[in-house]
Amino acid sequence: RNLETEVGRLRLVLVEGESRRSNAESRQFGGRTDQNKRIVFPTKGDAPMCWSEDAVGPILGALDVSDATGMTRSDLMYNFVQSPKVPLQAGDYAVVQVTEARGHTLTGKLLWRASMQGFHEMGLHRPTSTTGSIPLFNLA
Repeated sequence: RNLETEVGRLRLVLVEGESRRSNAESRQFGGRTDQNKRIVFPTKGDAPMCWSEDAVGPILGALDVSDATGMTRSDLMYNFVQSPKVPLQAGDYAVVQVTEARGHTLTGKLLWRASMQGFHEMGLHRPTSTTGSIPLFNLA
């Protein structure tokens, strides 16, 4: 059962491919979270594109340590926005933010392509508050 406590959380998802209910007007990919919960997320085009873990890592690191890299936040954001997006396909891991929980399926927003190791090194597998939610990312 998916409780409302899932909403807002970042989940590591093993992408399984296009969702059963996907169609030409509303493309969706689906997969399983690290807790084996089904999740679907909207995508654009035949091959969804998203940022890579390498592009997102410095931004998240800057949130924890101020000026550790010697770059300003605007420099980091500029580099991030200029970084190329990478294709997402079945078998990839991705970070998805849960936006809705209904029945046995979660709905989310694709944030970036990730790895298991990178996701855990960033500390994103742990809740950050008493509700376990993280403020909505607006990266896309």
